[in-house]
Amino acid sequence: MKSIFLRSLLILSLGVPCVLALEPTPRPNPARMVGEITAFAKQVPEKGGIVFTGSSSIRLWTHLKEDFPGLPVVNRGFGGSVANDLVVYFETLVTRHEPKVLVTYTGSNDIDEKLTVDDAFSDYTKFLNMAHDRFPKIRVILTSVKVAPRRAIEIPQVNDLNRRLESWCKDKGWLRYVDSTSYLVDSQDQPIASYFRDDHLHLNDSGYAKWQSILDPVLREEWAKVN
Repeated sequence: MKSIFLRSLLILSLGVPCVLALEPTPRPNPARMVGEITAFAKQVPEKGGIVFTGSSSIRLWTHLKEDFPGLPVVNRGFGGSVANDLVVYFETLVTRHEPKVLVTYTGSNDIDEKLTVDDAFSDYTKFLNMAHDRFPKIRVILTSVKVAPRRAIEIPQVNDLNRRLESWCKDKGWLRYVDSTSYLVDSQDQPIASYFRDDHLHLNDSGYAKWQSILDPVLREEWAKVN
């Protein structure tokens, strides 16, 4: 890095414009997830259904099957994950299940890990494109990045990421953006504590009930399209 800096100074001294190439923000090491991913890999894959994947908001949805009766849902959420982890472990999380519908939730941990909005957006859209490239007929439901009292300081970045994701989804017929964030905030754009557990980060039963009510009609509509 020092040599790059010195070369840049030399170029600038000659009156030549110079733009330094910034190194990408390091992502959390995917190896930290090996235990959960290995456990998924050992299970017989349920194929041709609906895969939910993403971070702990999905992992902790332990009553997922009960909340979407009559739909073949599979939970492949793993706590603490970021979008890059979805890319790295795509084969285990998605490919082996050959899903017709994919429901995704990620992004909050990316911002909390000090990745930029550009980083999080790039990783998330890379994962979404992987799903579409691997399964061209798949229907993808992208649930917006949520906010939480413990991470209220990150609301501006989360809102920016959500705006960019929503815009990116608009011209893609296979992808559907679902706002599952606005119900969590009050008129001052602050998280409503009654939807969260005592940790002020994860949803409680009331939070999941509201999320379910938003997702259920969308999920059934998308499932009907592939059947």
